Amino acid sequence: MKKAIGVDFFSQVLMPSWIERHKDTLYFVGIKANVENNNYEKNIYQLKDGVVRQLTRSNDVGAYECHEHGLRFTKNISKEPWCPKTCIYELPYDGGEAMEVRQLPYALTHIEWIDDDHFFFTARINLKMQRLMASGMEEKEAAKKMTKDLEQAREFVEVPFWSNGGGDISEIRTVLFYYNDGQIEKLSSDDENISIETYSKESSTLYYTKRVIENGLAHTYNTLHSFTLNDKMHHDHLLFNKEIYYGSVHMMDDNQALLSAGLREQYGNNENAQYFIWNLTEDTVKKVYNGDPYGGGNSVGSDIKMGGHASKPVFTEDGFYIISTVEDHASILKIGYDGSVCPVNKGLEMIQEMIPEKDGFTVIAMVENHAGEIYHLDFDGTLTPLTKLNAHLEEEYQYHTPKTITFTNENGLTIKGWVILPDDLKEDEKCPAILDIHGGPKTVYGPHFFHEMQWFAARGYAVMFTNPTGSDGRGNEFSDIRGKYGTVDYRDLMTFVDEVLKAYPCIDEHRLGVTGGSYGGFMTNWVIGHTHRFKAAASQRSIASWMIFENTSDIGYTFGTDQMQGDQWHQLQLLWDQSPIQFAPNVKTPTLFIHSDEDTRCWMAEGISMFYALKRHGVDSKLCLFKGENHELSRSGRPQNRIRRLEEIIGWMDRYLK
Repeated sequence: MKKAIGVDFFSQVLMPSWIERHKDTLYFVGIKANVENNNYEKNIYQLKDGVVRQLTRSNDVGAYECHEHGLRFTKNISKEPWCPKTCIYELPYDGGEAMEVRQLPYALTHIEWIDDDHFFFTARINLKMQRLMASGMEEKEAAKKMTKDLEQAREFVEVPFWSNGGGDISEIRTVLFYYNDGQIEKLSSDDENISIETYSKESSTLYYTKRVIENGLAHTYNTLHSFTLNDKMHHDHLLFNKEIYYGSVHMMDDNQALLSAGLREQYGNNENAQYFIWNLTEDTVKKVYNGDPYGGGNSVGSDIKMGGHASKPVFTEDGFYIISTVEDHASILKIGYDGSVCPVNKGLEMIQEMIPEKDGFTVIAMVENHAGEIYHLDFDGTLTPLTKLNAHLEEEYQYHTPKTITFTNENGLTIKGWVILPDDLKEDEKCPAILDIHGGPKTVYGPHFFHEMQWFAARGYAVMFTNPTGSDGRGNEFSDIRGKYGTVDYRDLMTFVDEVLKAYPCIDEHRLGVTGGSYGGFMTNWVIGHTHRFKAAASQRSIASWMIFENTSDIGYTFGTDQMQGDQWHQLQLLWDQSPIQFAPNVKTPTLFIHSDEDTRCWMAEGISMFYALKRHGVDSKLCLFKGENHELSRSGRPQNRIRRLEEIIGWMDRYLK
């Protein structure tokens, strides 16, 4: 008999990411949670002739690049945060001792190599530290003062002043540099943050975007620029006659690049990026894909995928390939230069990364209910497994297969959802159920392995999950719920629950729970204020008030204002109408609030205020505030805290539903 999936099962999964090829060998980073050490082990692996071999044992390797003689990666080797030092290492392709290539006195964020002695890089710079050193202080003295000042107070003069997972960012800049055979030249100013896009060796030109901080406020758009080595000149590229957000730039040939950009023409900030061919000689663009119905990137949720990097487009004579969310899975999408759009894989694969091969692609994917593996994907959509990193877990543990259920919503749209039933349910036995709501809202669930749900099922619960209006993968119109949070999306969820109860009479309608995080936390707060059908709730990293969110979240003044269709000075009533805390007096559902004290996406004031409101209105509730965690607690938080989180949720549900 197979074992039941436990609360720490995620720590046994090896999560592949960052795949690259050098000649006949594949390389990837394998990530695994270590519960005892309360961290994640990240090492480079080699896949050659069907055999997987671990090359590093340091447990701290992340991004890397393939170079002539080996794999290059960087590490911050400084013990003093105010005196950064990055070391560049090179690991021979067949393994062995990683050798130091170069040290730089910066906290590097990206390197764009030209050759061994010439490259561009970006690095995080603290402007306050720079001012102290410019005043005549030595580095150690300035660092000592910075540490002492921080012990007394944190200073903010800019918005956003913090970033989820990135800490305080007021007066922190991402600066562009050029390394020229030992000489380092600063190429950007102190009022902008730079993102390197691509480098053209043919024209010796670097393409980059910048986001300006003006009067202490970061612009809500970025601009596109280039730097040519021949004349050491910066060039502005004004390709559109309005403020937009540039996504990525990829060279197609000597004179053309593929450009993605969010034009925000009709659907606001969440509008899918559009794709253009940029004529570099004439500095003109031609649209090849309007981004509808499928946008770029994988937004399918799972709590057993980590790391990775954005895969580059693959170009052919008649089009290009990107990874895209297609309804409830992530596909490789072929976009023709004639505007045609066609997914390569038609099944339930969730593609995380891809690299091109002569006859298709090598991909990292989660296929149906399996953990991540490496596959070969033919152009006709045929998948061939190349690894069995996690196959032993399927042989040892009892997996639960999601059962598909569909319903028609108020707009006549067919929406798909899933139900996971617990093990060993007797014929006449009824079980409790949990409605699990995804974040975003512009993300999706699919029939893919989700440890949280698998564990709920192992503990005797049916699990219900779906993609209501507002989710990704079905076009801009479907995902657009600006100014309508808590309306059609809420009704979709309730209709889904109704249909599940009809289809599965084994579920006890009097023992229903609800949970979700981020947007799912907002919706959990909303649900308990609008219905009493749920007898327990776990609201995670939630939103209670859009007025609080707008002026505390690291994305508040952009996301909140855009999604609510107004701010509190011009559309206060609209913000209040969409704020769950307004309905706190209606709540009867016992509710657990889970939040993290370093979550700057949905600041802990959201969970605290909703918890406070429920207590004032006599509702049994509890607040569990995790120390040192951020918005990513459920996906990449410290392993012991991830376990505690799951135990808190199940403990609360058991208390009221069993």
